[in-house]
Amino acid sequence: MREVLQLRGLFSVILTIFLCGKVSGLTGPVHQDGPVKMALVLPSSGVLPNSTAWIGWSIEREDGWHTYWEHPGNVGLTPQLDWELPDGFTVESLQFPFPKRVQMAGVKAYGHKGKTLYLAQLKVPDIAVGERVKLTAKARWMVCSNVCLPQYSELSITLPVVDSLQPDKEWSPRFSDFLDNLPKEIPLNWSMKAQEIGQFTKLSVANVDPSEVRDVYLFGGDYLVCSDAKQNLRALPSGFELLLPKPTWPKENPTHLNGLLQITSSSSTQSFYTLQVPLN
Repeated sequence: MREVLQLRGLFSVILTIFLCGKVSGLTGPVHQDGPVKMALVLPSSGVLPNSTAWIGWSIEREDGWHTYWEHPGNVGLTPQLDWELPDGFTVESLQFPFPKRVQMAGVKAYGHKGKTLYLAQLKVPDIAVGERVKLTAKARWMVCSNVCLPQYSELSITLPVVDSLQPDKEWSPRFSDFLDNLPKEIPLNWSMKAQEIGQFTKLSVANVDPSEVRDVYLFGGDYLVCSDAKQNLRALPSGFELLLPKPTWPKENPTHLNGLLQITSSSSTQSFYTLQVPLN
């Protein structure tokens, strides 16, 4: 009899966990399609009423495969989520992790490999504690290796509405790492100029010690920089100059050179800066 009661108790615990979503409340159903596995995730035990929270899109790719950055470059497709939300909920634009240089059929572009996390801000309305809300998003992406596979899926996650938050031991550190390493603003003392010269754009940066700069690369935005061509770096007495080849069909009449500027220091430390410079 005691054994039966123990089994009933164990079953009750398992049932409670299942019904309360403790197993999957922080990670939505995992979708796997060929070389890609993904899910919507949350860094804590739920969301607070009338608050702003971060929600994540976790993507894991098999070795040898990549997806693309916000600005893919010469080839590729930007990963995208189209949200279907309960009344009162809103989600801001995705924030992308730092890109890498990837290659498809010999063409270089900007993308991601391995495991990455994309974040977006979620605005939660004044909703009662104890409610459970389901968020759904239609995901679109392209994964490439020797071939490219455009893919689609519907992702979802059910969030408990709580009165206090408990951090998740898996996701909370990854969210914190992402938010602690957002691109920096350009230092106020840097003097920056961008000038179109035929099939090139020249970026000049002054008030930077050139001896502290080992390498510079611009992940260009708005299809203003050819991702498949070499960028030429030249040291100046008080900074550096970067000559950027334009793509074959660049954006017409651009007003600014923008993107993500990656600077590798003489000690091999990498820093990323959000770049937006008027074009002359």
